[in-house]
Amino acid sequence: MQKRYSFLLLLVGFLSCKDSSTDTIVPATDADITGFVNLYDEGISLLENSGMKVSVQGSSPLISATTDAKGKFVLSDVPFGTHTLVYEKAGYGTYKKPGVVHSTDGSPTFIANTPSLGKVSSTTVTNLTTSQDGSTILVAVTTSPAGSLGNTRYIRYFLSPTATVSKDNYSYVSSGFISQINPYQATLTSANLITWGFTSGQTVYVKVYGDAFWSNEYQETTTGPKIFPNLNGTSANSVSFKVP
Repeated sequence: MQKRYSFLLLLVGFLSCKDSSTDTIVPATDADITGFVNLYDEGISLLENSGMKVSVQGSSPLISATTDAKGKFVLSDVPFGTHTLVYEKAGYGTYKKPGVVHSTDGSPTFIANTPSLGKVSSTTVTNLTTSQDGSTILVAVTTSPAGSLGNTRYIRYFLSPTATVSKDNYSYVSSGFISQINPYQATLTSANLITWGFTSGQTVYVKVYGDAFWSNEYQETTTGPKIFPNLNGTSANSVSFKVP
């Protein structure tokens, strides 16, 4: 009888050990996303980095955090997947960082590429004219405040074959130009325009906006246009010219 009881005890112990070894380990479904920002005025002067709200687009309830004095933010318990982060602060254009791949191995994600974000431009384009010099188109841009050596202004050109050209409707956008003279004059050669997709004799419309040194530009989808959130929306009417 004693041997029988001993056997039963051993069997119970074995089954208990077996049950415990088959306990299911639930994998993590979320972790933190951390990163930093550098904040500037509309030029190249670095400002205090606190107070920018960073959030996970589409999260419900909204997952967000505010940067500290060093520009650091921590987004807590973000579900794993690919996300778009939204950066917002009063006076700054809204910047988005799409395609953030949040860890597939259960670990927190650190965003190593720190964005430099500038304020919305205070530069208004008050007048815009074009003229032709041989195979070159001259585009003269007058701004307020006026660009000068002591007061650098930043501007950007948008071109289109349609009269409704704008920052949201364009076929070519220039890089940012630094204006330290008023009016500022840019030269567009026939070769430039053809490289940009226009054809000789075609009517092209151009519109110019004030921008910031850090334009905060981003592309939300691979096929969509670039978005320039730091542009000053007040601008002179577009003007046209024919490609030489």
